[in-house]
Amino acid sequence: MTDEFLFQDSKNHTVCVNPTKGTLNEKPIKELLLKADVDNKADKEYVIEKVQEEHDRADATYATKEDVEKKADKTYVNDELACVASALDKKADKEYVDEKDNEIKERVEWYHERTSKILKTKADTGWVSGCLDLKADKETVDMLTQTVSSHTRGLMEDGQQLKELEKGVTELRNTKADSTWIKGYVDATKE
Repeated sequence: MTDEFLFQDSKNHTVCVNPTKGTLNEKPIKELLLKADVDNKADKEYVIEKVQEEHDRADATYATKEDVEKKADKTYVNDELACVASALDKKADKEYVDEKDNEIKERVEWYHERTSKILKTKADTGWVSGCLDLKADKETVDMLTQTVSSHTRGLMEDGQQLKELEKGVTELRNTKADSTWIKGYVDATKE
């Protein structure tokens, strides 16, 4: 019996492995592994050269942190300074604000005192009762209204009598009566 193993690789080649002899397709495995190690190792000089090229390219393309920290964007700085200057211009003068604040406080105190005096006067019960005393008594007003009405009626009746009397006087004058007698009679009736 043989210690060989046969199988196919990925390219459909038949591979013969003999572990007892340490061969692969009749070639010693140690030599094959050594050759594979050498083939798989990279060329150190080539790698160093490529890494240096990449570093050079990166340095040329990208700014370093030190470069960025040392350089300022002039436009940005000018804009920020203009913004700060504008904000300072808009800030109020503290003395002016304090002065206006004190004026407002004084006005409020004056208004409060004035309002308090007015309210105290209006709330004074003596003032209220005095106002109520000045209001008219309904019964007195009704009585005065009746008195005035009766006097008015009396005057109207007297006026009617006076008109009738004057009418009579006019008739007498028209009848050519003695005008002195009529004048005396009219004067006597008026009194």
